[in-house]
Amino acid sequence: MGESRTALVTGSAGFIGYFIGKRLLADGFRVVGIDSLSDYYDPNLKRRRQAELLQNAGFSATNEPIETPSLLADLFAEHRPDVVVHLAAQAGVRYSIDNPRSYLESNLVGTFELLEAARAHPPQHMLLASTSSAYGANTEMPYRETMKADH
Repeated sequence: MGESRTALVTGSAGFIGYFIGKRLLADGFRVVGIDSLSDYYDPNLKRRRQAELLQNAGFSATNEPIETPSLLADLFAEHRPDVVVHLAAQAGVRYSIDNPRSYLESNLVGTFELLEAARAHPPQHMLLASTSSAYGANTEMPYRETMKADH
């Protein structure tokens, strides 16, 4: 394969991020993982997943919120990722009603920070799959996870 490619994975200690990180490492990528280890899901489980990924010398971890100013810009400048998988987000439709600021910061500001970092240092491939909170033009309340959000 020659020189190792680098992937940046946000939400790397989450369920999907962990398995994507494992797969990328198995495929020979260096993986830069970012996860705030928030307590929305069990932080001990996230720490165990991260500890397993850290057993691979090709994995590095940053434990800060993605919306932290200049965090992603600095990581992009340092690591120049070839591939970006953006999974970090505040999840949970019902939680967004009680804690809308957490969604604004993580899902909107965090994604903005990622896009600005990618604009400065464009990766070859980028996947954004980071929000469970896109409701579309639905007017029915309360929101349900099964509602269509395609318009």
